[in-house]
Amino acid sequence: MAEQIGDALQAELKLVAAKLEEAVTDLPDGLAQFVRSELAENQVLAGVVLASAAPVADTAEDALRRVSLAAALELLQIALNIHRLLLRPEQAGSIDSFLLGGTILAGDYCFSRAAVLAAHTNHPQVVMVFAELLQKVSQANLRRVVSEDGFGRAPVSSDEREALFRSGASAGALLAGLSGEEREVVGRYAACLGRRRLSDGAKASGVVAEETLVDMPPRQQARWRALVSSL
Repeated sequence: MAEQIGDALQAELKLVAAKLEEAVTDLPDGLAQFVRSELAENQVLAGVVLASAAPVADTAEDALRRVSLAAALELLQIALNIHRLLLRPEQAGSIDSFLLGGTILAGDYCFSRAAVLAAHTNHPQVVMVFAELLQKVSQANLRRVVSEDGFGRAPVSSDEREALFRSGASAGALLAGLSGEEREVVGRYAACLGRRRLSDGAKASGVVAEETLVDMPPRQQARWRALVSSL
């Protein structure tokens, strides 16, 4: 059964990758390649959404909605990464207008497509969670730009990654029809994973995950275990 769950999760991750590629192909070749360069090799955030959005009685429609949401979160993360390129100290004052315009265009495009994909869930509360997340991370980036530490000295903050994971899981849990208490548990669990970097190693993430897995909704535990084991 665990192997089947893992296979199902991998199959859905491939659908997410296909949606991301579909979004990229609408861009001119140069910008499309630029966005592809920012695609995450390991789509952990998408996996978090897919695991949190698993309902009791699954349907093909449920699967399509959670794949759309997972792709939306991945595109949002890509958009943030692209815009962050403009905040690197070595870019300040040296980026030409053509590159500047292309970078802004690519980032804004990913933001807009992410919002469209979130809307494809046809779930007003999920769209609200996505909108609140976008506002939160945008405000955080603005604060970093104007901070006394200097122009663009903070790359990806742990708070941003944690917010992406927590909000992605919370939105997924809404799709799954979890109770308020269950959504809180899933959100905390995802935030815990978000505080860990892939560079910390799978073992570190796995230890943290296994400690709290027992509190997760029983119908989702196998998916979360499959996700953590892949880190």
